[in-house]
Amino acid sequence: MGGWGLGTETAFRWLIDDIGIGGFFRSLEFTSLNTIAYAEVEQRYMSRATSLVSVSQQLSIAVGVAVGALVVDATLWLHGRGTITAADFHPAFVTIALISASAAIIFARLPHDAGAELSRRTPGPQPGPTQATDQKLG
Repeated sequence: MGGWGLGTETAFRWLIDDIGIGGFFRSLEFTSLNTIAYAEVEQRYMSRATSLVSVSQQLSIAVGVAVGALVVDATLWLHGRGTITAADFHPAFVTIALISASAAIIFARLPHDAGAELSRRTPGPQPGPTQATDQKLG
């Protein structure tokens, strides 16, 4: 029997559906954010922008893992245990979900025409050459 009184096959199917739907929306979010991150960047600054976005993404992933681990550790400390159980992860998942959901506040503040240039609703600047100094440090 599954955890909710379901057969093992049904519980497995729900798990696969949940992972598939979650993966779809996560992929959609990352694709959308990666697209709009460059919406107002001039062509000559594009290499700097890609480096900055890449570092920002990696840093946010590392911070997310650190926060999750901190919450799991705090849960263990609050319960006075030294051994991790599956129940100790629940507060960490909720905390990370709330942090992720807080991004909706920032997205809601975007102007209504954000990304219009990307969808070709407004003409954007013509691509120009990349600055030669863009490839140099300093």
